[in-house]
Amino acid sequence: MTAATVSSFSIVFICLLFGIALLAAWQAFGLKRYAMLWALSFIAAAVGHGMRIGTPLVWPAAVPFFAMLACHTSVASFTLLAAGFRSRAQRSHWLVTLLWLVSTLLLLGFWILDVDGWRTSLRIITGLADAAMIAVIIATLSNRGLRVLLVQALLAIYGLYAASVGLAAWLAKSGGTAGESFFVMVLSIGTPTGMIGTGVMTLLMVSADLARDLREQAIRDPLTGLLNRRGLEERIGELHRRSGSRHPTIVALADLDRFKAINDRLGHAVGDAVLQRFARLLEERFGTLGPVARIGGEEFVLLLPDVPLADARRRIEALHAEIPASFPDIATDHPVTASFGLTEHAQGEPFQQALSRADAALYRSKAAGRNWVTYLDRASQAAE
Repeated sequence: MTAATVSSFSIVFICLLFGIALLAAWQAFGLKRYAMLWALSFIAAAVGHGMRIGTPLVWPAAVPFFAMLACHTSVASFTLLAAGFRSRAQRSHWLVTLLWLVSTLLLLGFWILDVDGWRTSLRIITGLADAAMIAVIIATLSNRGLRVLLVQALLAIYGLYAASVGLAAWLAKSGGTAGESFFVMVLSIGTPTGMIGTGVMTLLMVSADLARDLREQAIRDPLTGLLNRRGLEERIGELHRRSGSRHPTIVALADLDRFKAINDRLGHAVGDAVLQRFARLLEERFGTLGPVARIGGEEFVLLLPDVPLADARRRIEALHAEIPASFPDIATDHPVTASFGLTEHAQGEPFQQALSRADAALYRSKAAGRNWVTYLDRASQAAE
């Protein structure tokens, strides 16, 4: 068995491993479609290389036909790889689809017409198509961080290698300056490295995305999508590290009034819808100003780090006034309202202390008959 054959079998094995690993990750962790596309890319590569090395051993008469199919699977593999990157970046696939369609038509055309030297032509088309797909991947990685630039540089080298395979095919054509062994050598030198490199890269990206998603799940409330208490505490730490505002951070607690009655009368599904709608309202009005979190059943927190007290009170009073009109379809004895408790979180003060003060202000709003906004300063004196 020649070194080239051993190398080719290694490629098949490696591609199958990467494909199976990506498929397992996609199914087990509910990853998005790009993981599946990458898995299919490596499986297609394994099939293509398997046909290229296995056909001469088991069906020599069919070598030309399977050589043509191997070119198609190579283009399909890089097409799926590029489509995965486009899908991950939430970009359109029209360019990838167009390149694949043109390449496929050219491959079929040279094969069906039996153009003289069709095998060389198919190899050249395949090499150029693979290089074009890598170029699409490079263009898709638009983030200009140092790590992304390094990945783009490595992909550019891989793309140049893919194009060089086409050049090697032209040099190895009948009557060319090199023989078939030269083409096989070029194909065997860079393909394993390229496949291993792209396989490791895609697995690392899937792992990073999975870790990011798990972290988001850990700090997000699953019903409303807002930060939970843990996420809020993390954001507080970030605010403290970036503290430089001229104004103390405004801490506001919001609590939906008579929420239990909504659940009891209309059911928990309606109650959940009310929570989600109220969360969206808070996010729309205050999400650009600071963190918004759900820390209890119907209790929410707003942090406004760069907003003067007077402006914060005006904004919250405006939100307070529009809440009933935001729930016209909730049929209860009372309109949907919310009570608010506000305070200032001074620099150096423990956040829990400010949160307790905001909770005391919220309690006063409830005691005053609900549907009220109460402010407490650090001396715990109410100012309406």
